Amino acid sequence: MINQNLLNVTLTLFLAGSTAMAEDQVTTIRWSELKSKGELQSGEIVPAPGESSQTATEELLISNETGQPLTTRLVTLEQPGISKFNYKVQGRIRYEGVEQPGYLEMWNHFSVGGGPYFTKTLSDSGPMGVIHGASASREFVLPFRSSSRSGTPTKLEINLVLPANGRVWISPLSVSEFDENEWGDVVTAEGAWWGNRTASWIGGILGPLLGIMGAIVGTLSGLGRGRKVAIGICWLTIGFGSVCLAAGSVAVATSQPYVVYFPLLLIGVLSTVIMSSVLPSTRKRFEDVELRRMTAMDVSAV
Repeated sequence: MINQNLLNVTLTLFLAGSTAMAEDQVTTIRWSELKSKGELQSGEIVPAPGESSQTATEELLISNETGQPLTTRLVTLEQPGISKFNYKVQGRIRYEGVEQPGYLEMWNHFSVGGGPYFTKTLSDSGPMGVIHGASASREFVLPFRSSSRSGTPTKLEINLVLPANGRVWISPLSVSEFDENEWGDVVTAEGAWWGNRTASWIGGILGPLLGIMGAIVGTLSGLGRGRKVAIGICWLTIGFGSVCLAAGSVAVATSQPYVVYFPLLLIGVLSTVIMSSVLPSTRKRFEDVELRRMTAMDVSAV
């Protein structure tokens, strides 16, 4: 039956691989604490403006006014206490007058497996975007994925690289570890409508809901009862699917990530195509039932 196919398709496409994602905080690096321990390696600690962060009260100011390339060590973490193979360092950054594209980098050292290996913020945009020109406070992230062969890191070195003049303010840093299936969320561009976690919820809720609607329509048409309800569900689902298709098209046009536009487009296609094919047969079924009922009335009247 087509309603059963709807249930199977939506559940398979939406729920396959949808797993709750967990993130564990390892430590927070505060510049004032490093300074009090004599471990602040560069920069000047300044008060954070109110709009930079809801929690941070300080920032580290790095200024390059020499016109020469500058690589400055922000922090070195010996034995960072990371126990998972996927981890990240993140925070917020703002800058002005950065004449040439700069970046943050994290060097990852391991006791086995060679290295060190690096992560650099060299993307065109998003939390791994380059540092160039001027920007209000935005999120940045330095993720890394190790393996069972190399194990977990024994040391992390985090640097700021400015090829020319510029001023950069960096919030306290957060070090956390996460599961493999959260990797997409970590590198999702800032400004995305949602990430993998929300996409999983959308699939987990709307997939079964569409299947249930298909089952209701199939059951009512099979019984020959509830014509208005069955046809109303068809039109409601088609209308909802059209809205999802429109929203998905906007998401694609505005360069939203895959986890945003794919669920919208998939829901839209399933809702409109399948229910549009169900609607004519549902109408025909109820017309046949009504015709038989009228024929039976005519026979009994004779």
